[in-house]
Amino acid sequence: MEDILYHSIIKYSFEKDEYIILEKGFFILLIMNGTASLDNAVQQYKIKKNDLIILTPSMTHKLHEKSHDFTITCIYIHPDYFDTLSDGQVMYHQLSRFTNQYNIPILSLNTSTLSYLQETMHLISESLEQFRFYKSGIISHLCNFLLLQITDILCQNNQEVSICIKRTDEIFRNFKKLSSHNYRKHHDILFYANNLNISTTYLSRIVKNITGHTVHFHISELLCTEAKRLLDTTDMGIKEIADELGFSDQSVFGKFFVKATGVSPLKYRKR
Repeated sequence: MEDILYHSIIKYSFEKDEYIILEKGFFILLIMNGTASLDNAVQQYKIKKNDLIILTPSMTHKLHEKSHDFTITCIYIHPDYFDTLSDGQVMYHQLSRFTNQYNIPILSLNTSTLSYLQETMHLISESLEQFRFYKSGIISHLCNFLLLQITDILCQNNQEVSICIKRTDEIFRNFKKLSSHNYRKHHDILFYANNLNISTTYLSRIVKNITGHTVHFHISELLCTEAKRLLDTTDMGIKEIADELGFSDQSVFGKFFVKATGVSPLKYRKR
């Protein structure tokens, strides 16, 4: 269970400059008390008590500047396990449309909705280890129930979105999954279109219609986030990072990074 899903109630009373990185999975966060900042490569958000936040594997997020009374309930679902859940696609359909409007889905819940959602999240805990024969089925049903609860909340907050899942939504979901695994080596749209057995034009239109951004934007976003992480947390040289992220040389990587952030990789690291 630890490899695919975890639940925890986390209380923070650390120094202001300490932070947590949330990446490589689906995170469902309920803010029970206090405030904090949540950043990605694009924007910074202020989160507060009663907020529900859903994060996807496509981006890395940084949780920091927490107040002394900050408390969250958190569920993590591994992407591969998420794909096995029958209601995962239903939630992702709503989530992708919601993200198009709000970038990161941050929903302010009323007290009764928050409490009910928290009860479901508390059921997904280490206590499930006591079950022997039907544990996997119990976990799967609980996860699907949680995802459907969240889907209903998303629908209520974005009533213009269709509840039906279209083929284009499935293609977009597969594109996001494919890009999260291959963006370091493949920066071109042709690779993703070929793997999805569709034309580059069709893939471009789907991604643009759903998110408002191009395929190139999504790949660049992933590359920029990973580049920042490597510059922040490792001692890898600029050339090593360029090679790691599939750029032909350090100069090409440098131009990409300046265009994305406004500063060179070296200045970013020093800053």
